[in-house]
Amino acid sequence: MIKNIFYCLCFLTSFSTSAIAQNITAASIFGDNMVLQQGINAPIWGTSKPNQDLTLSFAGNTLKTKSSKDGKWMVKLPKLKAGGPLKMVITSAQDSLVFKYVLVGEVWLASGQSNMQMKMAEINNAQKEINEAKFNKIRFFNVALNISHQPIEQVKGSWKLCNPENAKQFSAAAYFFARDLHLDQNVPVGIISASWGATPSEAWTSSESLINHPDFKDSVKRYQKLEANWELLYSDFLKTNEARKSDNTIKAPVMPVQKNYPTALYNAMIAPIVPYGIKGVIWYQGENNSTRAVQYRSLFPLLINDWRNKWNDEKMPFIFVQLANFRVRNEEPIPTDSWTMLREAQTMALKLPYTGMAVAIDIGDAKDIHPKNKQDVGKRLYLAASHVAYNKSVVYSGPIYDGMIVNKDKAEVSFKHVGKGLTSNDGPLTAFEIAGADKKFYWADAEIVGDKIVLSSKEVSKPVAVRYAWSTNPAASLFNKEGLPASPFRTDDW
Repeated sequence: MIKNIFYCLCFLTSFSTSAIAQNITAASIFGDNMVLQQGINAPIWGTSKPNQDLTLSFAGNTLKTKSSKDGKWMVKLPKLKAGGPLKMVITSAQDSLVFKYVLVGEVWLASGQSNMQMKMAEINNAQKEINEAKFNKIRFFNVALNISHQPIEQVKGSWKLCNPENAKQFSAAAYFFARDLHLDQNVPVGIISASWGATPSEAWTSSESLINHPDFKDSVKRYQKLEANWELLYSDFLKTNEARKSDNTIKAPVMPVQKNYPTALYNAMIAPIVPYGIKGVIWYQGENNSTRAVQYRSLFPLLINDWRNKWNDEKMPFIFVQLANFRVRNEEPIPTDSWTMLREAQTMALKLPYTGMAVAIDIGDAKDIHPKNKQDVGKRLYLAASHVAYNKSVVYSGPIYDGMIVNKDKAEVSFKHVGKGLTSNDGPLTAFEIAGADKKFYWADAEIVGDKIVLSSKEVSKPVAVRYAWSTNPAASLFNKEGLPASPFRTDDW
């Protein structure tokens, strides 16, 4: 009898301790090995008992707060310099929560579709790159795939150290970006990776912003009224898939189509991490919006401003990858196609301040929409970020169209970001087109003259318009001498 009472007491003590341990919680984005953004008042938030006094101790600072009547709390750290590892302790009168091996450095959100999601194990020289991924001060948080019809507060995931075992599952583009940032700035780097293949921009945008877009206003209102719990639908899908591994009689489930609904991914994969302190965003997406490229001209800036508003930072750097070359190369000039128009929409987004674009027109794969050269993608993303986010005086972009002058039968095109000068990557310049008033384009003879390109064609006596790399897979040839490719462009609006 006494023995049974002893076991019962032990059980109750264990249960009570477990319950107390759950008294204080931090948002799911926080955890051991996390990286906090330096130089800002980084917010730390979570839940506890209502109206409870809490103390947060970190990096020699002691901060006090009190939870609200619904149990929510938030404190903001003083501006800290890069360093660590450190320990964070959050306490109440009855309980404490501890996070270990915390670093302070630079934190970036990496998002988009499959080319950002693409793992290190899937790229060129994968095993070599994975074996060399030994950077204790680089940490990744992979946000688990999820959907929701309303904003939620929790995500699944944990902060992982950058080592060969963990790096296999890292976004390759984000890893190479993080590596260059870490080595160049000599600071810890944290990447929050939230990407999902074959997803459109509108799915990553909040309802508060998307409802102002005329093409999505009605959809947002309709989806907000739906009673279906998309998160539950996706959870059931995952459970059924897992069950099939041990029981092949179970019918294969169908992926909920709701994952691409407007706001669905913002609600489930971005909202729960707002307002975690970040320096900026790297973004690789557009393939899924290419058939609506004109719409992307307004939709993409809407997303950028939406996320800036959510983080209350109108200067938050937003660095993105322009669509790479893909599909069979056309032998003659074509009127246009969806990918050229999407690239144009992406270039237009550079009108927004604190943006940068990594051009990938030369490192794609005609046969694979997921090119395996993510090393150069990461490098170019960081080059842009080094200027936009860190004010480094570097050549961070390839040539960008700046203007055209017609002189008799020739067109002279000028560029920004020429660096040390214009050059062809291999042989004569290609992929330039020229047209007269009849709007018919011909391949142009192109010559580098100083910082300009002079174009002509025996078929066009009076040039009216010029295009460059105006196809899904152009024979892009124009670079600056720093090795960065020129962005596709056109001077017409036909």
